Amino acid sequence: MTTVSSSIEAMPRVALFIEDLTISAELEKILRDYYSSLLLITEREKLVEFTFPCIIILDVVTEVYELKKMDLPEGSQILVITRVHDTELRGAVFEIGATDCLDYPFVAETVIAKVERYLEAFRRC
Repeated sequence: MTTVSSSIEAMPRVALFIEDLTISAELEKILRDYYSSLLLITEREKLVEFTFPCIIILDVVTEVYELKKMDLPEGSQILVITRVHDTELRGAVFEIGATDCLDYPFVAETVIAKVERYLEAFRRC
């Protein structure tokens, strides 16, 4: 188990598992522009090393199943990127156990508002 310093524990923890590199770069820029400090996780195997919750954002719905099999820290949230008008996919996201959706194309204010909403578990640690 990795020991993490208290300064790292105090920053937002977001895991980005996004296949589309353009979407990934855009989302990372929005997050880094808003948060002065941010622990960005990009390797799935690192998730099990942490004992504190994080927000996991991905763009492949079927990966939610794989994440649900992992021993994620309590309070972790899974957000799936969906196209704004894809209502069928949005419904499926919740059925398979994701916490919420992030609409693409992104509106920075909406992304930050949604991330802030799910940082509550993180802030209680």
